[in-house]
Amino acid sequence: MCFSGQECRVLALALALLGGGAAIAGATGIIKMSAVERAAAGIQTAPLEAEARTAGTTQGLPAQVAIPAPQLRVVSTPLAGLVETVLVATSQTVRRGQHLARLASPGLADVQHTFLQASAQHQLAQASLQRDEILFEEGIIAQSRLEAARSRHQEVSADLAERTQALRATGMSGQALARLRAGSAVGTGIDLVAPIDGVVLELLVSPGQRLEAASAVMKIARLDPLWLEIQVPAERIAAIVIGAEVSVPAATAAGRIIAIGRAVSASTQTIAVRAEMRSGSARLRPGQLVEAVIAGAGGDRLWRVPTSALARSGGRALVYIETAGGFLPQAVEVMDDAGGSALLAAPFKGGERLVIKGVATLKAMQAGIGGSP
Repeated sequence: MCFSGQECRVLALALALLGGGAAIAGATGIIKMSAVERAAAGIQTAPLEAEARTAGTTQGLPAQVAIPAPQLRVVSTPLAGLVETVLVATSQTVRRGQHLARLASPGLADVQHTFLQASAQHQLAQASLQRDEILFEEGIIAQSRLEAARSRHQEVSADLAERTQALRATGMSGQALARLRAGSAVGTGIDLVAPIDGVVLELLVSPGQRLEAASAVMKIARLDPLWLEIQVPAERIAAIVIGAEVSVPAATAAGRIIAIGRAVSASTQTIAVRAEMRSGSARLRPGQLVEAVIAGAGGDRLWRVPTSALARSGGRALVYIETAGGFLPQAVEVMDDAGGSALLAAPFKGGERLVIKGVATLKAMQAGIGGSP
């Protein structure tokens, strides 16, 4: 019995197709249909349109962009002194070894003086040890005297190494140390250089400013990759896994979860989740507040289809996939259905074509052979 003229026409067409040879292969559930039968039924198909997320996706999560701790450096003064000049500006890209600022430090002369004293003492101890080794081999001196010479040599060698390290900390190169040993004046200027390739985040001094030893001069950081510190509601944390995909749609940036916090914030009842953003990090800024999307663990991918592609029966929904010999029914979960399109969760691989016109005919054929889906 038909309830409307359209249903009667669909049923009549389905029966005509069945009589002409259209059938369902019972083993596979495929509704077999020739090209002529397909044209007679007015069936049209269209490719799937994938959403850039999966079922179970958590959206709209508050997050803040941060710099990974190993990528941040603070340039400081090795000695007290006066800032003579600053050679870089905030947000400037610098290379490792590039001169950043120059500091006038009278204390550098004292460090150089102690280095020269340690170098002279080392030379004397070296010569004394070599002489005592020869005398001991000839039996002229006792072994105790040789041991005393060796001990003295070790002591002054350690002192020289310490003085050398103190000078290297001021930015003095090996060539400058060699010139200093040869008696050349090196001066009292300290050149501060970049310890890494990166960007100047913050300048903490200005020319003419007097600084104490170990005072911070500027901050430099490498900004690729960046971290995203995401606040996830505690009730949603079970769906988050290490390695899950993370995106910031507003910046077209993407990455993956690398750490999930263990503590719950008492004030917000959220758990901190950290992601490493390796794609599109140039469009993010440290300290920036953004909204993040975390893909669900193991959920089906989401697909956007016209509502005309859906067949419904008994509270369930299905679509028909085009195959080489006909059409295959596929059960789907409708996540959203509004505005002429539906969002489906289904295990599609991508590349499939769905029936978007003629669905009622296929549904009638399926019902006539295999019963209601």
